[in-house]
Amino acid sequence: MPDLWVCNASPLILLNRIGHLILLTELCETLVIPKAVIDEVVSSKEDPLVWESFFASPGVKKSEIAVPIDPAIAGWDLGKGESEVLSYAVAHSGSEAILDDLAARKCARSLGIPLRGTVGIILLAKKKNQISKASPLIQSLIDAGLRCDMKWINEALELIGEKLEGV
Repeated sequence: MPDLWVCNASPLILLNRIGHLILLTELCETLVIPKAVIDEVVSSKEDPLVWESFFASPGVKKSEIAVPIDPAIAGWDLGKGESEVLSYAVAHSGSEAILDDLAARKCARSLGIPLRGTVGIILLAKKKNQISKASPLIQSLIDAGLRCDMKWINEALELIGEKLEGV
């Protein structure tokens, strides 16, 4: 089990929308939520009681103060949440960034930060037998607003012997 994940808003919001937010705490030992991410999800249209309960879950570590932005990340012109996630990951060796934003993923790769997106969480949950099938959840993520390369999604599902219905 990975020791430390640092999560951006998109995976939190999307997994909440499909009723699988708990996967984040089931699949890692410690889940860090930077302050900018907390601010973003709390101001989202989602039920605030969900966040209050989730942030109080065992293994969830809320950052009460803003994470200082690493100079190598500041030049990428990312959002506050993505910048804090990646800056935290840079400052805490061995952590994995959980984010979907393409520019943030490119930044993470350029800095050698391990990363995983929301689809990767679902695929890991399938691998760890936390869920029986990944494709229905991935379809639900797409329906809930996940923007992604469908070719990549189909290739990833093929690797585990699944496919999206109707494709």
